Amino acid sequence: MITSNPIQIILNENKSNKQLIGIDIIKSPMKYEILDLLRLDEMNFEEIVENTSKSKASVSMHLRDLREEGIVDYKPDPYDNRKKIFYLNADYLGSIDSNKIRKTNKNQTKSLINEFINDGQIDYVVLLTHILKSNLTEYGIDISPVLQKVGNHIGEYLFNQLYDEDIEIFTDNISSYWQKNSLGKLYFDLKNQVKITCIDSFESVKIPKSGTPICFIQKGMLETLFNQFFQFKINIDEINCYSMGDEKCIFEIQP
Repeated sequence: MITSNPIQIILNENKSNKQLIGIDIIKSPMKYEILDLLRLDEMNFEEIVENTSKSKASVSMHLRDLREEGIVDYKPDPYDNRKKIFYLNADYLGSIDSNKIRKTNKNQTKSLINEFINDGQIDYVVLLTHILKSNLTEYGIDISPVLQKVGNHIGEYLFNQLYDEDIEIFTDNISSYWQKNSLGKLYFDLKNQVKITCIDSFESVKIPKSGTPICFIQKGMLETLFNQFFQFKINIDEINCYSMGDEKCIFEIQP
């Protein structure tokens, strides 16, 4: 039984004949409960009523609404034509439960990332991130803030390993780490405004062209490394990127 009031996010390609993808935000606890059941398996009307412990009238009303939205559909029961088998007719993207927000240890994600890096598995983190990013991009979902936060965590972890008070040695250490872990080849221009060039960027060199910069993990890593080095907040802008059709990625440090 669902006791909280979660939000369920559904990709509904059946919502209209337009090319735009429809995202349905389901706030009704009753609809959420029905969809949560159908996400696991197809069910007939009686099974849905039994599993929700709600009245037939209530279940029927919410099923009708979900069918009209194209989120749920039905087919005849092969064993009893008088019955209907209901099923989820859209892709389930995830849910948000305000009652669970911030209950997770804030350092849990950071600890997991640190564990992977410490075991020399940063390439595994990168691979998983690429898969997640690729799948969500298909739905038009932008997770760049999350990716940059992952980069921030990695940069924070790496700082003490790479730090040297001489900025040239520090940047050499960063370059060596990037190349050793197949993240790309970094070149630093330390004159006036610091520019960082990345050849074969792990985030974008093999990604289809999107017309916008996409190296958010790298941006987060570099921002945190240089924030801690300079001991004040700086921003990094990616002004060139493979995803924009450029031959390399270039970052500029903005004070």
